[in-house]
Amino acid sequence: MLAHHRLELGDRVDVIAVNAPTADSFFPYEDAITIHALGGDSRGRLDGNLIRLRRLRQRLQMLQPQLVISFLTKINAMVGIATIGLDTSTIMSERNNFTAQQMHPAWRLLSRAFVGRAANLVMQTEPARASLPNRLKRRAVVIPNPVTPTPVNGRTQREHPKFVAVGRLERQKGFDLLLEAFARAADKLPSASLTIFGDGPERPALKCLAERLGISDRLIMPGTTRTPQEWLEAGSIFVLSSRFEGFPNVLLEALLTGMATVSFDCPWGPSEIFRNEEGYPLVPAADVDALASALVRVATDPETKRRLENMGPRVAARFSESSVFAQWDGLIDRTVTH
Repeated sequence: MLAHHRLELGDRVDVIAVNAPTADSFFPYEDAITIHALGGDSRGRLDGNLIRLRRLRQRLQMLQPQLVISFLTKINAMVGIATIGLDTSTIMSERNNFTAQQMHPAWRLLSRAFVGRAANLVMQTEPARASLPNRLKRRAVVIPNPVTPTPVNGRTQREHPKFVAVGRLERQKGFDLLLEAFARAADKLPSASLTIFGDGPERPALKCLAERLGISDRLIMPGTTRTPQEWLEAGSIFVLSSRFEGFPNVLLEALLTGMATVSFDCPWGPSEIFRNEEGYPLVPAADVDALASALVRVATDPETKRRLENMGPRVAARFSESSVFAQWDGLIDRTVTH
């Protein structure tokens, strides 16, 4: 989204996919944007990273960019190393909760050592910025993710509650907690179903857990989806069960379309999204009983569900593309003219 926005402003834009083996992208890019794929090496982890680091530096030397914008903890560290001695400014953006995500100690060390080379840092929430070392805070700004309207067809008032969740099937997303909560709510919601979109290493464990909890016949796991429209049309109530987040885009997407949502108040993101919104029932983080109660309340109380549906688009409007990109444009201008 940012690449296309800057292209429209007249910038030359190249996208470097450090870990990708090919230039094929999950998201479509305009032909005017060149994709450089640096991954695909099958050697060991250390050798592979060193090869990608060398390729990254060589590509940057060839492109001679005026500005490099990097995303994700490991990529930020690699960019900090690869740009040593190059005449280019850098903006590094953290997209996850770096205080909670699992990471090899070597990457944490490299991150601390080289992220400080950035001219500016972008965090997605104020708590994320507050977690930075003091030496980095003065260069850090908070810019949230934008949300793009998704056309939704066919979502009608459903007779039976259909809960939907989406994300990579890994511990961070807390789908095990969601299954536990759904199982505890099941007796009060005998016709309800739960659909979890996504794939990942936790799929076998989650299926086994559903069997043990006796809810496997009410759980649907269709795998990944290429468009938000598919999961936005699959349910009537969206659930965010994450243990932690960088910034939950899927929650914003659900809110913007007017879907009722139930969310843990996990670090980071949900409390920032609902700041100044009185009456939104954020669920205490990782509290399975409270989540089960919230599922029942939203599914059985039409007034509560209607209130949440009406609240969503207003909340999400603060994160429009125009608002967020204006913040990025200001930061980019300050960085390249500094």
